[in-house]
Order: sequence, then C-alpha cells, then structure tokens
Amino acid sequence: MKEVRILTLDNRGRIVIPKLIRKSLGITSSSQLMMVADSDTKEIKIVPMGLGGESVKYKILMKDQVGALAKILSVFGTRGISLVYEETIVVAKDKTAICTLIGPSPERDLEEFKQILKDEGEALEVEIIPLE
Repeated sequence: MKEVRILTLDNRGRIVIPKLIRKSLGITSSSQLMMVADSDTKEIKIVPMGLGGESVKYKILMKDQVGALAKILSVFGTRGISLVYEETIVVAKDKTAICTLIGPSPERDLEEFKQILKDEGEALEVEIIPLE
C-alpha cells in the first residue's frame, strides 16, 4: 500500500514522519534511515535500513578497470554481507575510482576485514566509518 503525504519542514529543517507511516513500515525511535539526495532531479529518498546491528559506510579506493568493482563486491557476497547502498565515482579515468558502500559492520576485526578487501578485492585503500 502506498501512502502519499505532503510534509512541511520546521524552522530547523526537520520533518515528522506520520505515525501511520512509521507503524506500517516498522520504524521506531531507534530505527536507522538512509537518505539519498539527488541534486540533479531535486529528489530526496528516505529508506529504512532494517539491518539490525551496527551499520557502517565503507569508502574504498580501487583501480578504475574492468572487473574491479566485481572483485570488491564479491568479498562482501562470499561473506554474506548484504549491502543496502553502492555508489562508484571515477576519480582518474583508467586509474582510480572511489566506491562507497553502506551495510552492516563485518563480524570480524575491522583491520582484518580491511586487509581482506585489499588482498581479495584488490582495494588500494579502505576506510570503515560507523553511521551515527
């Protein structure tokens, strides 16, 4: 069922998600939401994370070459880590790109997982940032 509402920002830029919508989506006061803003289309999308546990942002510097993204993503796939967001931007054509991913924190030491991304995924640099 789709719900359409027109919401108004308060003087601090906040919106209130109506109770009926929060209830139907299972959103509580401790839920995490992901907001994606597209300045080209002037659209904002807000999506419940629904991951359970701690969510993190992975910023990965990688080679800009065919198959590089597939190697990075296969590291997550083989470990059963389900990602909710992915964006890749070329920094220098045919040289480097930055891949930004959002998903659950890996169930292992973060430094160890960074090294796995470098070894198996051929990542050049990896930063893992907890979402607040």
